[in-house]
Amino acid sequence: MPAHHHLRTAVLAATVTAATASLSGCGLFGSSWDVRMEVQGPGQATVSSRFAGDDGSVAPPSAMERLPWQRTANVGFGFNDLDVTGAAPGTVCRIIVDGETYHEQNVDGEGNASCRANLQND
Repeated sequence: MPAHHHLRTAVLAATVTAATASLSGCGLFGSSWDVRMEVQGPGQATVSSRFAGDDGSVAPPSAMERLPWQRTANVGFGFNDLDVTGAAPGTVCRIIVDGETYHEQNVDGEGNASCRANLQND
């Protein structure tokens, strides 16, 4: 077998391995979860959200949003973050994973709350 064939095979194998490793974090290989982030309450609040795998281009880092607010995505392993600031009393943030409440928090006296979900393969 020619030497260039062995080199081509080695390069292809390395490329497939690297692609599989990087895509595993996006849920394309391995576990994935349906994640819904929501903020329930009156009026408006500043909401910042990030799903596992987000590169920041999906949603602005934070924006004043009319409540109730929600975002949904299917994600791979990693961190999912939801922060609320400037919200009225009684406002709550919530992260729901595969239909089950994973984290829920009421705003504090300053109108702030944070919800987190760190999803990992078993």
